[in-house]
Amino acid sequence: LSAEMAAGKIERLGFGVGYRLCERLAQGRPLLTIQQSSSSNDGGGTAADDGGGGHLEAVKFLCKEFWVEVFRKQIDKLQTNHRGVFVLKDHDLRWLKRLPADDERARVAAIKLLAFPCGLIRGALSNLGISAVVSCDFLADGKNMAACSFNIKIKT
Repeated sequence: LSAEMAAGKIERLGFGVGYRLCERLAQGRPLLTIQQSSSSNDGGGTAADDGGGGHLEAVKFLCKEFWVEVFRKQIDKLQTNHRGVFVLKDHDLRWLKRLPADDERARVAAIKLLAFPCGLIRGALSNLGISAVVSCDFLADGKNMAACSFNIKIKT
Protein backbone atom coordinates (compact mmCIF):
# COMPACT_ATOMS: atom_id res chain seq x y z
CA LEU A 1 0.00 0.00 0.00
CA SER A 2 2.80 2.46 0.83
CA ALA A 3 4.53 1.73 -2.49
CA GLU A 4 1.26 2.51 -4.25
CA MET A 5 0.94 5.78 -2.34
CA ALA A 6 4.55 6.67 -3.18
CA ALA A 7 3.91 6.03 -6.89
CA GLY A 8 0.80 8.22 -6.69
CA LYS A 9 2.78 11.04 -5.11
CA ILE A 10 5.52 10.73 -7.75
CA GLU A 11 2.86 10.83 -10.48
CA ARG A 12 1.34 13.99 -8.98
CA LEU A 13 4.79 15.61 -8.85
CA GLY A 14 5.25 14.72 -12.52
CA PHE A 15 1.83 16.23 -13.27
CA GLY A 16 2.87 19.58 -11.81
CA VAL A 17 6.19 19.61 -13.62
CA GLY A 18 4.57 18.55 -16.91
CA TYR A 19 1.88 21.21 -16.61
CA ARG A 20 4.41 24.01 -16.00
CA LEU A 21 6.91 22.77 -18.58
CA CYS A 22 4.22 22.57 -21.25
CA GLU A 23 3.19 26.13 -20.43
CA ARG A 24 6.78 27.29 -20.90
CA LEU A 25 7.29 25.34 -24.14
CA ALA A 26 4.02 26.55 -25.63
CA GLN A 27 4.91 30.22 -25.19
CA GLY A 28 5.54 31.89 -28.51
CA ARG A 29 4.10 28.99 -30.50
CA PRO A 30 0.80 28.95 -32.36
CA LEU A 31 -2.04 27.71 -30.18
CA LEU A 32 -2.94 24.07 -30.48
CA THR A 33 -6.65 24.11 -31.17
CA ILE A 34 -8.50 21.38 -29.32
CA GLN A 35 -12.12 21.16 -30.42
CA GLN A 36 -13.96 20.30 -27.23
CA SER A 37 -17.32 21.84 -28.12
CA SER A 38 -19.61 21.16 -31.04
CA SER A 39 -19.30 23.16 -34.25
CA SER A 40 -22.12 24.20 -36.56
CA ASN A 41 -20.10 23.46 -39.72
CA ASP A 42 -19.56 19.76 -39.16
CA GLY A 43 -22.95 18.68 -37.91
CA GLY A 44 -22.16 18.92 -34.21
CA GLY A 45 -19.27 16.44 -33.99
CA THR A 46 -16.41 16.79 -31.55
CA ALA A 47 -12.72 16.14 -31.91
CA ALA A 48 -13.23 12.65 -30.53
CA ASP A 49 -15.93 11.97 -33.15
CA ASP A 50 -13.81 13.12 -36.11
CA GLY A 51 -10.77 11.09 -35.10
CA GLY A 52 -9.44 13.57 -32.52
CA GLY A 53 -7.42 15.74 -34.93
CA GLY A 54 -6.77 18.31 -32.20
CA HIS A 55 -5.84 15.57 -29.78
CA LEU A 56 -3.48 14.08 -32.34
CA GLU A 57 -1.75 17.44 -32.81
CA ALA A 58 -1.36 17.79 -29.03
CA VAL A 59 0.15 14.31 -28.72
CA LYS A 60 2.49 15.01 -31.66
CA PHE A 61 3.62 18.13 -29.78
CA LEU A 62 4.35 15.92 -26.77
CA CYS A 63 6.32 13.42 -28.87
CA LYS A 64 8.43 16.00 -30.66
CA GLU A 65 8.86 19.14 -28.60
CA PHE A 66 8.03 18.12 -25.02
CA TRP A 67 9.86 14.77 -25.01
CA VAL A 68 12.96 16.34 -26.59
CA GLU A 69 13.05 18.95 -23.83
CA VAL A 70 12.87 16.31 -21.10
CA PHE A 71 14.81 13.36 -22.55
CA ARG A 72 16.86 14.97 -25.37
CA LYS A 73 15.25 12.69 -27.96
CA GLN A 74 11.90 12.21 -29.68
CA ILE A 75 9.49 9.39 -28.92
CA ASP A 76 10.44 6.42 -31.12
CA LYS A 77 6.92 5.50 -32.20
CA LEU A 78 3.42 6.97 -31.91
CA GLN A 79 0.38 4.79 -32.53
CA THR A 80 -3.30 5.67 -32.33
CA ASN A 81 -6.65 4.08 -33.06
CA HIS A 82 -8.12 7.55 -33.88
CA ARG A 83 -10.67 7.04 -31.09
CA GLY A 84 -8.85 8.73 -28.23
CA VAL A 85 -6.22 6.07 -27.50
CA PHE A 86 -2.55 6.79 -28.13
CA VAL A 87 0.52 4.63 -27.50
CA LEU A 88 3.91 6.34 -27.23
CA LYS A 89 6.88 3.97 -27.45
CA ASP A 90 10.36 4.82 -26.27
CA HIS A 91 12.87 2.04 -26.96
CA ASP A 92 15.69 3.65 -25.01
CA LEU A 93 14.41 5.67 -22.05
CA ARG A 94 17.45 7.33 -20.52
CA TRP A 95 16.27 7.00 -16.92
CA LEU A 96 16.00 3.20 -17.15
CA LYS A 97 19.16 2.43 -19.16
CA ARG A 98 21.33 1.27 -16.28
CA LEU A 99 18.80 -1.01 -14.58
CA PRO A 100 19.50 -4.74 -14.93
CA ALA A 101 16.89 -6.52 -17.07
CA ASP A 102 16.68 -9.74 -15.04
CA ASP A 103 16.33 -8.26 -11.55
CA GLU A 104 12.84 -8.14 -10.00
CA ARG A 105 13.83 -5.34 -7.60
CA ALA A 106 15.01 -3.26 -10.55
CA ARG A 107 11.66 -3.85 -12.26
CA VAL A 108 9.76 -2.63 -9.19
CA ALA A 109 12.01 0.44 -8.98
CA ALA A 110 11.45 1.11 -12.68
CA ILE A 111 7.68 0.99 -12.25
CA LYS A 112 7.95 3.63 -9.52
CA LEU A 113 10.27 5.69 -11.72
CA LEU A 114 7.86 5.51 -14.66
CA ALA A 115 5.13 7.12 -12.55
CA PHE A 116 6.92 10.46 -13.04
CA PRO A 117 6.87 10.49 -16.87
CA CYS A 118 3.24 9.33 -16.74
CA GLY A 119 2.53 12.41 -14.64
CA LEU A 120 4.58 14.57 -17.01
CA ILE A 121 2.43 13.45 -19.95
CA ARG A 122 -0.84 13.86 -18.05
CA GLY A 123 0.17 17.34 -16.82
CA ALA A 124 1.21 18.52 -20.28
CA LEU A 125 -2.06 17.27 -21.78
CA SER A 126 -4.01 18.94 -18.99
CA ASN A 127 -2.30 22.24 -19.78
CA LEU A 128 -3.43 21.80 -23.39
CA GLY A 129 -7.03 21.30 -22.22
CA ILE A 130 -7.10 17.51 -22.57
CA SER A 131 -8.11 15.26 -19.71
CA ALA A 132 -6.51 11.83 -19.99
CA VAL A 133 -5.50 8.67 -18.15
CA VAL A 134 -1.85 7.70 -18.68
CA SER A 135 -0.35 4.31 -17.88
CA CYS A 136 2.95 2.68 -18.74
CA ASP A 137 4.36 -0.74 -19.44
CA PHE A 138 7.64 -2.35 -20.39
CA LEU A 139 8.10 -3.56 -23.94
CA ALA A 140 8.69 -7.23 -23.27
CA ASP A 141 11.90 -8.36 -24.88
CA GLY A 142 13.55 -9.62 -21.69
CA LYS A 143 16.90 -7.94 -22.42
CA ASN A 144 16.23 -4.23 -22.47
CA MET A 145 14.78 -2.66 -19.34
CA ALA A 146 14.81 0.81 -20.94
CA ALA A 147 12.15 0.01 -23.58
CA CYS A 148 8.70 1.11 -22.45
CA SER A 149 5.38 2.35 -23.74
CA PHE A 150 3.02 5.00 -22.43
CA ASN A 151 -0.70 4.45 -23.03
CA ILE A 152 -2.87 7.57 -23.19
CA LYS A 153 -6.66 7.28 -23.03
CA ILE A 154 -8.44 10.57 -23.63
CA LYS A 155 -11.38 11.08 -21.28
CA THR A 156 -14.57 12.02 -23.11
